[in-house]
Amino acid sequence: MKTYKKIIRMICTVFEIVAAVSLGAMVVVVSIHIIMRYFFHNAPGWGEEMARQFMILFCFIAMALGVRDKLHIALTIVADRVLKNFRLPLEILGKVLIFVLGIMMSSFMGPYFTKLKFNRLPGTGIPVGYQYVFPTMVGVLMSLIAVYQIYDHFKYGTDEEQRKKEERLKETSS
Repeated sequence: MKTYKKIIRMICTVFEIVAAVSLGAMVVVVSIHIIMRYFFHNAPGWGEEMARQFMILFCFIAMALGVRDKLHIALTIVADRVLKNFRLPLEILGKVLIFVLGIMMSSFMGPYFTKLKFNRLPGTGIPVGYQYVFPTMVGVLMSLIAVYQIYDHFKYGTDEEQRKKEERLKETSS
C-alpha cells in the first residue's frame, strides 16, 4: 500500500502543478481580456472562453485534492452527535460514496469526449470534447484516493485517530 500511496502522491503532485499553471494562465488571460476591453475597446473573442476552460480545469483538480486532504464538505454534525462507535462506519461510508462519485464522474463524463470531439468552441476552435478529459481523469483520481483512505480507516481508525497518531509521530521525531 505504501507504493500505491506514493504513486497517488506523484499523480497528485502533477495535478497540483497543472492546477497552479491553470490558475496562473487564467489570471493572465483575464488580465489581457480586461486590458483589451477597457483600454483598447477591442476584447479578444477567445478571452472569456479560455478563462472558463482554465477555471473548469482548476476547479475539478481542486475537488480531487480537497478529497485527498480531507478538506471537502462533510456532515460532521451528524458524526459528532452519534456514539463514538458509529464514527468509523460513517467515515468509511463517506469514503465509499466518494469512491462511487469518482467512478460515476469518470464513467458519465468519459463518453462526452468521443461524442463531442468534432464540435468546436467558437472563440478558440478547441474541440468541445476536450472539456471532459480532465473531469474524467479527476473522477478516476478521486476513486483511487478514496481506496487508500478506506484502507487507512480499516487499519488506523477514524480521521481523528489518524491525525492524533501523526501528531504523536511528529512530536517523537522532533
